[in-house]
Amino acid sequence: MNRNKNHELADVIRLARGDRSLRDYAEVAGVSYMTIYKAEQGDYVPSPKIIKKLTSGSADPQNGVTYEDMMITAEYQDSETLTQKASILAEKMVEESSSRHSDIINVSKNYKGLKDVESTRRMELLDQERRITGILLTAMMSQNIRFNNNVDLERFNGSKAPNVILNIEKSRIKQWWFDIRCVTGSSSFRPLDIQLALANVLEYKTSKEIKGSIVVNDRYAYDYLAGRAYKIAYRGELSVILVDYDCQKVIDECYLANYNEGDHSAEVYLR
Repeated sequence: MNRNKNHELADVIRLARGDRSLRDYAEVAGVSYMTIYKAEQGDYVPSPKIIKKLTSGSADPQNGVTYEDMMITAEYQDSETLTQKASILAEKMVEESSSRHSDIINVSKNYKGLKDVESTRRMELLDQERRITGILLTAMMSQNIRFNNNVDLERFNGSKAPNVILNIEKSRIKQWWFDIRCVTGSSSFRPLDIQLALANVLEYKTSKEIKGSIVVNDRYAYDYLAGRAYKIAYRGELSVILVDYDCQKVIDECYLANYNEGDHSAEVYLR
């Protein structure tokens, strides 16, 4: 990196620290005081491993700074390339999902007008699913979460599977299931919609090696579910993820339940 880029990264790290002292930030991030000091002076570029610590949940980065922000500023990642790769993979995954669930909308052939309306609606839903999937994959790639989509769907025995299922590599979590529940235009979630979304995910019966996430693009829905964190009678890895559909990015994620009470070692966050 050139010196100007070093100072750009220094500014981002300073923003992440916020009003805290260098020592306080270093302590919660699990790094040395000199690491923060040199980085903020523009004399040192932290490794991806250190950047992950600086943006971890325990480090509590301020001012909306994310792992992706630091990685891109440090020139470890190219945001445009990541987005392109994620979009290509997302389109492929949604096409495969659509072919598996081609009967998801069943309209009588006797009502051509209704069939056309439903066909248009289905195309809109598939496009939305493709874009949201792209957002999720981009976030995972930017955080170096390794995954593949070579998934065996036999366990669902013909029942509706989650929108996105990924195998997670080198993690205690072996699979991550995403149930996309987003609204478009001026639409908004109703409490009943949120409760049905939660009930749907709870039926998937995840385990200590499978994480389930409800993906929403509505702040009210996210806050409603986040407010029920660890109040749900459910044993499993479960979270809610908030995405910004227009800005094409993950805003936040909140765990709702864990397989083992008090055991957060399996948590894999999108921030």
